[in-house]
Amino acid sequence: MKNCAFILLFAALAVFADGGEQPVSSWALPRLWPTHSQLRQELVGALRRGDVKAMESVCRAGIKTLPGDPTWHYNLACALAHQGNPEVALDELETAISFGFRNADAIAQDKDFAQLKDLPRFAELVEKARALTGQPVPGRPKAVAKTVPMGATSTLSETNLVFSFETGLFVALVDLKPPKTPLTALATNFLKSTPKSPLAVQVAGWLADGSAAGNTGDIYLNRDRNHSAISLGDFPHLTGLAFTKDSQVENADICHANTLFPGAVFANCSRAYTKGPYWRSLGRHTFTEAGLVQRMDQAYYNNQVWFFPACNDFGKPDIGDVFPANAPFQFLSVGASWSDKPFLQAALAASASFPKVTKEAILRRHLMGPTIQWLLRRAQKGISNEEDYLTSPKAHPTAFKSDDLDRIRLVQKAHILQPEQVPPAVCLDMINSKLFPIKFPQPGRDYPDLLPEVLFAAKSAVSIILRGTAGEQTYLFRARPFPEADPTAVFTWRVVHGDPKRVKIEPPLGESLDRPESGYAQITIDRRGLTNRLDVACFAKSKDTEFGAPSIISFKPVALETRTYRADGKIEAIDYTNPGMVYCDPHLALPRDWTDTYTYAEDGRCTGFRRTRRGQLIGEFTRADERIVARDAGGKPQQLVKVKYIPRQTGIEMQPLELTFTDDGEPYEALR
Repeated sequence: MKNCAFILLFAALAVFADGGEQPVSSWALPRLWPTHSQLRQELVGALRRGDVKAMESVCRAGIKTLPGDPTWHYNLACALAHQGNPEVALDELETAISFGFRNADAIAQDKDFAQLKDLPRFAELVEKARALTGQPVPGRPKAVAKTVPMGATSTLSETNLVFSFETGLFVALVDLKPPKTPLTALATNFLKSTPKSPLAVQVAGWLADGSAAGNTGDIYLNRDRNHSAISLGDFPHLTGLAFTKDSQVENADICHANTLFPGAVFANCSRAYTKGPYWRSLGRHTFTEAGLVQRMDQAYYNNQVWFFPACNDFGKPDIGDVFPANAPFQFLSVGASWSDKPFLQAALAASASFPKVTKEAILRRHLMGPTIQWLLRRAQKGISNEEDYLTSPKAHPTAFKSDDLDRIRLVQKAHILQPEQVPPAVCLDMINSKLFPIKFPQPGRDYPDLLPEVLFAAKSAVSIILRGTAGEQTYLFRARPFPEADPTAVFTWRVVHGDPKRVKIEPPLGESLDRPESGYAQITIDRRGLTNRLDVACFAKSKDTEFGAPSIISFKPVALETRTYRADGKIEAIDYTNPGMVYCDPHLALPRDWTDTYTYAEDGRCTGFRRTRRGQLIGEFTRADERIVARDAGGKPQQLVKVKYIPRQTGIEMQPLELTFTDDGEPYEALR
């Protein structure tokens, strides 16, 4: 079977359907996109299997998720055609055409409609699609580019935004109009709220003599409804953009990145989730909410720089650092509301200080995010040379203190930067292939949980929650320079957070890690005794550059677990009851009330484990997490039953769900 035409629309859909479908607000599309993407993957799987019934089911779920979407209707027509339902298939095809699927040639040539092509109505529908090509779809707002003068403030609405189902982000149709007043005439306005500060004097001088690009073309987004907004007047030619108030129904105007813009974007949001057991800063929320990492990662590689306070997730004496990862697509500040503003202002000052040709090169290569991250880290006090930058935890903390930033050194380094000196960024890939097989432990079989070990894997950051029982685990990563292949690029890998004795970084197959073609690193984590997160950073540089912004791989043990290992490195016991009463993010692991003690045969082979609760035996299990129902006379497992893990309410106010387990099906005979 030929794959159905799964065409990803780049328009926000708000369609009044003849068939009674209700319109979908454009603002709702970022919220619906993760479900849409999951259904798209299910459709691809059904197509590969040739399962037309599953195709139909997935397409109907897609229509329910995105009413009025022509592509879901078109694919449903394909599925129905394969099932021998010509009239119903033609009805869906007509609906798809009405909703905007107007590619007449694609329809006519689609082999999925082979059984329909001799029907008169099919030919009529092809001609209908051809006639409607280029015509507006009733009920859908027409997207038109909006002209915005640089240095002004303006709003974005459904009429100048389109939504990409490929990226899960809006695309802003904005034409930034050059300002009438020359930048040199506005130089003294730079940081006019503190005009005599050394930073203001330094940058204003460069703007006045024309040696710096200024904030011309830069865009500012405040994403907390002006709770922590900066003054645009402090940065001449800086353009402020925000969504119209109707977007607030879906909260599309606040929090994380959801739009791609022309030019560089500098954004901040001083918000946090403060109530209930799932409290967290926006920075931690990024890591634990489906789809947010991918959105922020795309923004990072599209000239965007984002600032959030770490709030109570970092630095509190009774909490410490509870982030599961460290990622360069967001810059976190120590403190709560307004602690992000000094770093945002410093980043805008750095952008204003670039020579014009350098800034043009940065934007053309989509490197504003990585370049600002590099400069902010390189300008930390106590980081005097490149080796300090690569090895000192001061340059790569989870969250940064404002007092540790040398602002004058920051802008001076930006001002002398030449185009050929702009460092490349790094894109990470986790490798799992026949040549380098990695056996990831499976939830519900190799450890008691519902969640996988890999929390997320993006280009600039990877997060692995160490759930498996192995004392050591090896991973393979490949690093690539961004934005393009560079034969002069070299890489270095460093431990920037946590105990370096727990990490071994080796070249696979004996290759040298600093060879230009060697972006590969084999990383082995010693899980035994590990209690804190480990961050391994990869840096890249080219012929004329320094090492730039890091991409970071984080390895975090589950905080509620207390583990013991045997002398041979094999697991002995895991106490899941959190005896130390440390905080554990319930999005990473739910509380549980048992201890597993592992059993071994005389040859050292693990045979399973005994599960106890408050010292009382509650079950014996095989190594594959099957509960042993009965044993034979020799003590070997005779009957087994599969186990499933489920979350349940505790009944205690302000407490998260807890994890429990139950039999899943009937007992069966153990294999001999």
